[in-house]
Amino acid sequence: MISEAIKKHYTAFWENEAIERCCLYISALKEDTATYPQAETLEQTWEDIDLRANQALWHAENMDYFAEGFPSAFVNFGPGCLTAMIGGSYRLDPYTVWFENEKRIADWGNPPAPVLRGDSDMFTLVDALTEKLLRVGGGKFFTSITDIGGTYDILAALRGTQDLLTDLYEYPVEVLAYVKALQPVWADYFKQYANLLIKRQGAMTSWMPIWSDKPYYPLQCDLSAMISPDMFQEFILPDLQYQTEHMERSIYHLDGPQEIPHLKHLLSLPRLNAIQWVPGTGNADPENECWFELYEEIQAAGKGIVLLDVNIDRLEKLLKHVSPKGLYIHCRAYDADSAQEIIRMAEHIR
Repeated sequence: MISEAIKKHYTAFWENEAIERCCLYISALKEDTATYPQAETLEQTWEDIDLRANQALWHAENMDYFAEGFPSAFVNFGPGCLTAMIGGSYRLDPYTVWFENEKRIADWGNPPAPVLRGDSDMFTLVDALTEKLLRVGGGKFFTSITDIGGTYDILAALRGTQDLLTDLYEYPVEVLAYVKALQPVWADYFKQYANLLIKRQGAMTSWMPIWSDKPYYPLQCDLSAMISPDMFQEFILPDLQYQTEHMERSIYHLDGPQEIPHLKHLLSLPRLNAIQWVPGTGNADPENECWFELYEEIQAAGKGIVLLDVNIDRLEKLLKHVSPKGLYIHCRAYDADSAQEIIRMAEHIR
């Protein structure tokens, strides 16, 4: 399913190096494809484990993969689904799952302890889909770890974002204490499933289709878009430090211009391997030259760069201005010929 050459490219990416060119994940839809298995109801979209396994098989069988591309199945139950495994509720939506539906933490007088509930509906769903995909995907695709979310985003869902922002000023001691209690729950869940995936597959992946034979996860904090760099340093940075120390590899999901002021703090994390840049809706695409200075700063700090859904028609200029070392680019080709042209171009530019 994945060659030794591909493994070497991913190892080079994780080590902030490159073999002849950057790490390229390229996929293309086959010309003749079977009918995609569709859900008929909202509940079926998310909760029909057999249907979701068939959808994963469809993608593996009806897509071609080139360079470092490989078939993978994302165990998707919305970002931050750990929230609903420790007492929070969830609401299904056609395109995602929402968790900020109630105030699980009404106040800081006596907040409920964050305890993983193995009998919760969300834990059961995630576990069932993970196991199903591992069984049917053997030799056909890699099964990902689910999107457990960032610690502070989980807390925001349990408390309410606006209230938590106020709490950072009025109840900082209580917030930090709760995060400290939540951290081992997060880490234990991550380790359990990362180890399971590596044991069963020899490697793991995540919602970012990046291969790794060692435990890794895309860290994030959406809340950070609404706080100052000083508050990020006080609250968020120590939490990220904790998480990077509980896995062998890590990437930070930098989501939009409002998070850029925190970049210097992120680059100070010694165990952080890479930054994934997401410009956000309404902003220039990731291959736009307006972001080249940002990429230079990241690479100058010795960190890799992850760019998803790059437009192949504007890829050449990006490759000419960004070092291939530690660079991972995910893109969709039109067909096999255009995929091979992308590879040749990347090799030539190096």
